[in-house]
Amino acid sequence: MAILESALGALWQDYFQGQNMCLMAIGGFGRGEMYPFSDMDIALVTATPPDEATQENIAEFIQVLWDMHMLPAPKVGSLVQLCESAREDLTSDTAFLEARFICGNHRLAQQFVNQLNLQRDVASFIEGKLLEQQQRYAKAQGAGSLLEANVKTAPGGLRDVHTLVWLAKAQGLNAQVNNLVQQNIVTRTEAGLLTHSHKQLAKIRIDLHLAAGRPEERLIFDLQAQVALNLGFTDDVKYRASEKLMRAFYRATKTIKQLSGILLPMLRGRVYSALPRIVVDIDEDYYQVGNLLAVKDKKLFQKKPTHLFKAMYIAQQHNDIVGLAPQTLRSWWRVGQKIGSEFYDNPVNRDRFIGFFRRGDGLTHLLRFMNLYGILGRYLPAWGKIVGLLQHDLFHIYPVDDHILMVVRNMRRLAMDAHSHELPYASGLMHSFERKHILYLAALFHDIAKGRGGDHAEKGVADARQFGEDHFLSEEETELLAWLVQEHLLMSITAQKEDIQDPEVVAKFARVVQTHERLVALYLLTVADIRGTNPKIWNSWKASLLESLFQATLRLISGEKRDRAVVVNNRQQRAINELARLNVSAAKQRELWHLLGEAYFVRHEIQEILWQLPKLVNHEHEAQAHTQLLPNTDTMQVMVYMPNRPKLFAGLSYIFSRHELNILAARAYVTEHNYILDTFILQMPNASLPQDYQRIQHKVEHSLDQFVKGELTPHIDAPAKPLGRRSRHLPIAPRVSIYEEDNAGWYILEIITFNRRYLLSNIAEVMSDFGISIRYAKIATLDERVEDSFLIYAPKLEDTQQRLALKTALLKEISQ
Repeated sequence: MAILESALGALWQDYFQGQNMCLMAIGGFGRGEMYPFSDMDIALVTATPPDEATQENIAEFIQVLWDMHMLPAPKVGSLVQLCESAREDLTSDTAFLEARFICGNHRLAQQFVNQLNLQRDVASFIEGKLLEQQQRYAKAQGAGSLLEANVKTAPGGLRDVHTLVWLAKAQGLNAQVNNLVQQNIVTRTEAGLLTHSHKQLAKIRIDLHLAAGRPEERLIFDLQAQVALNLGFTDDVKYRASEKLMRAFYRATKTIKQLSGILLPMLRGRVYSALPRIVVDIDEDYYQVGNLLAVKDKKLFQKKPTHLFKAMYIAQQHNDIVGLAPQTLRSWWRVGQKIGSEFYDNPVNRDRFIGFFRRGDGLTHLLRFMNLYGILGRYLPAWGKIVGLLQHDLFHIYPVDDHILMVVRNMRRLAMDAHSHELPYASGLMHSFERKHILYLAALFHDIAKGRGGDHAEKGVADARQFGEDHFLSEEETELLAWLVQEHLLMSITAQKEDIQDPEVVAKFARVVQTHERLVALYLLTVADIRGTNPKIWNSWKASLLESLFQATLRLISGEKRDRAVVVNNRQQRAINELARLNVSAAKQRELWHLLGEAYFVRHEIQEILWQLPKLVNHEHEAQAHTQLLPNTDTMQVMVYMPNRPKLFAGLSYIFSRHELNILAARAYVTEHNYILDTFILQMPNASLPQDYQRIQHKVEHSLDQFVKGELTPHIDAPAKPLGRRSRHLPIAPRVSIYEEDNAGWYILEIITFNRRYLLSNIAEVMSDFGISIRYAKIATLDERVEDSFLIYAPKLEDTQQRLALKTALLKEISQ
């Protein structure tokens, strides 16, 4: 910093010696916070509007700074002009708030600062900076902002530290931390935490600039590993160095958010308070001021620690209370950091804690507040282990604690009338569910054992049972909670990886679920869990899969006979009735049944059957392809019927990828006369709008028509679209698993890898090269991760060498 200022002073003498001007450091430069590739914020202030000669000198001066790679970001004008720009623009006023004299006319510089301070409306300035903070927080909600966080502007980032400094400086305070301690605005403990977290983020930003070789503020995947290495983090058996870096980052930002919650309202309160100031007495210990809860005795929490939860209980009872008053929050937080087993063992605290879930109102806000200030992790030690814990599986975008709280939030929204329009079917079930508190607790505990190694569901059961016993749940409630934690992935896996049109799959699922209450609870938890994982994962197709599985299971549990024979007969009878209505003779129907084979009615649901058969009857030996847009969704259904030949499935997959359609599900079926009847559910391209769907449908139909006529031969070896940064720098280990089915020659092939364009067509081509017939495919695309399952007919795989060769070839393909 001193070298920069010395160089500027020397240059100033060459260009402006004796002139009525001054050079001011402003912004980050004025604050004394410069990073390797930061702009150098300066202001060139003149006493009067600069004439043409002065303007030329200023331009040359700035050009020299550029030539010296100082990255100047200048503001130029007279004292009056610059003060006017500060009056009209909050960003300029904020930069000038950091103004510091470097060289030139010192008196003019002092006049400039004095005029800025005189004209500044401190209350308006504070409100403007707090509004900017709210807007920054709102922008930082997407997946990219969470996974590749911005060190400067993320919630709890460096900009929040700056905001604290600005609010202090705007009201004439010395913003140095030690001075704020002396003025009783910040405690010594808070000062230490703020300084440590600020230094942590500053170190990260310095190494981020150096690793990027440019002014990069985001911890992008490409740079996380290098920054982690530079800061001394190393890989170990449990965590990557980049994971340790990001956990340190999240903990630092969390501390700054904690302090901001105390200090920002306190600094604002020194200048003004909302009017009218309404104070309402609540009881002998508490009163409400505006929309905040305050204690009458600042030592209440220290004297009676049970009030740590009582304060939360009171806030939950009053819808108009949104938080704690600053001094109350400071005391609540300080005492809360000292709670341990003695606090947990107190039945009063246990009763109040479970009461938060029984009441439900404001539960998400309450839990997030307690998590932010560390009380939740102190009360539940298992929770403390997951705070800031990342999940590098290419589809979770939140740290574990934030993911869980998103699931709780989703569950609460299902119970609220105001949000019933989002998922009407699930909301209806939630409204009629009696023990909602068990669902909220299941959301809280379903992933609480992550990061400990082994099966997190199994380990979470022990935590859930202990919690139930400690918090006065009945034996029946504890068992339901433990079962939901144990099986929280069951419905998602069944719906997304198995053929739920097969009655045996549904029957197997129903045997685990057993009761109506369990079924409803598991369905609601699954919906909330998937929606709380990553916004890109939830879609209308997944919603329909879960609902279909729910309804099919409900019929079984309710006593309806649904074995395979009954289901097949029902589907076949519906088909007979429909074809009879179309005047198709019984003989023609029998001929069609013979060609399609008995398995057709097992593998296809009734809606598909009623769509396909009218198109196939009387055209059983004609190649054809058809599409339909599924109502109220962003999906399209496709059927392709044509003589079987090698690589058909691969070719069709390639066509869909070429049109940027995401394959959500696929069913490959071979008829008795060796025709393929392949059915696909396709999701529209990400950027497409509903008005584009018909145009896309027509383009796909044209390609399919050419394909079935033999006029289009896909080039399956076309270059694949590059992987996303997340997949490149946080890769998962690709996995290929082959399991034998009960019937000889039949196998289940499962593949887990990172997502990329043309992946499915490349996989299908490998299988075709091995003479494998794909009979069913369950495609699960989870953002940048795919988990695909195939039912295949491959008698050759009885040979161990063939099976090994297939796995080797697939691993090579999916690892590219």
